Amino acid sequence: MSSIFSRRKTPPLDRRRSLDGVPVLNEGVSSSRGDADRVIITIRRPRRAGLMGRFQPAVIERTVKLDELGSFVFRQIDNSKNARAIIDAFVGRYQLNRREATLSTVAFLKSLVKRGVISIAVK
Repeated sequence: MSSIFSRRKTPPLDRRRSLDGVPVLNEGVSSSRGDADRVIITIRRPRRAGLMGRFQPAVIERTVKLDELGSFVFRQIDNSKNARAIIDAFVGRYQLNRREATLSTVAFLKSLVKRGVISIAVK
């Protein structure tokens, strides 16, 4: 009887599966090159529905300018490389130890997910 009312929780992703996830660009996201080979990301979203959405423009556009490290990681996102391959490229380019590169790359990818720039496809 208790199984009827209990909700099944999906198990959290373990570290290995999350690093095997592939970052993909979301719809409405474009990028361009700025000064000093830095990436400028433009995010375009339709306005929200409802009463408050009526007071917003039809399309909301935000721009994010990335630094050198962020630009390198963003250029690695090609909808086929997983996070582990991006970390390997980061380690090779900037000669960091693997732990430091993993922490900073994963934190940056999480911030891109929060801003709606990318999604992570987990197999």
